Amino acid sequence: MTSTSIPTSSTASSVTLSSWLSHLFNVAKANLPKVWATMAIQIGIVLLVQVVFWWDGINPYLPTFISGPIIFLTATYNDVLPKTIYWIIVFTFGKRLLTKIQLVGFKKALDPIKAVIPDVKHAVTSLGQWALPLGLLGSGLGLIIANNFASYSRFAAYGAVNKMDKYFIAVVISFTLSYFMGEGKKHWIFTFSRLSYQALAKRFTWTTPYTDAHTLIVLSGFVAGLLADFPLILIGWQTGGYLLGAVGLIAAIVLLVQKEARPA
Repeated sequence: MTSTSIPTSSTASSVTLSSWLSHLFNVAKANLPKVWATMAIQIGIVLLVQVVFWWDGINPYLPTFISGPIIFLTATYNDVLPKTIYWIIVFTFGKRLLTKIQLVGFKKALDPIKAVIPDVKHAVTSLGQWALPLGLLGSGLGLIIANNFASYSRFAAYGAVNKMDKYFIAVVISFTLSYFMGEGKKHWIFTFSRLSYQALAKRFTWTTPYTDAHTLIVLSGFVAGLLADFPLILIGWQTGGYLLGAVGLIAAIVLLVQKEARPA
């Protein structure tokens, strides 16, 4: 879904991160009896893929031209966390996107992707000098996470670090986040960002204003970081995402601290 409702028993300003998450949990709990059968089927699909393409009892007997693409496109050789993220995206956003394509057609369904670049340009103009450190923050995190997700597998002991067969999850996350950004500021990811910053600002007494433009720049930088790991894999730089990501994070922190100390 493109947006998530929040409690309306009081004014919007009274909504906090904890109350919003509590509301989502209650909604999910109420809907669980309606979707348990579908969830069971989805879990069964995931287990079947793992048994067939992960287990040595079956996989070695499958032709490489069949098993190779499926392993790549299903994150089979990824670690538990990226693999879980992959299947959650497939069964939620992926299902919604396919439904939208059936209703409005492929070209129209991808309209949110077309809106991302103009929205990011507007956010950069709006934030001015804040855009660079926020973009570096996102891209640094993206590079590190891409390197990590493309490294862990059953073959980690044999040097399977930053490998192409585990990189597809980064592409999936990049496309999904780009779509979310293009769907507009009412999407739950913007609500989560605003409320998270609100909670942190209250805890650490931050006074710098936070807008949806901040979220957009960080997320666009994160997507760029995920995608930037691709050429590093091609040239065989196993720790390139970690190193360049760390440089980006350090530069972002330095710039953010300087701007906080000397506000414009």
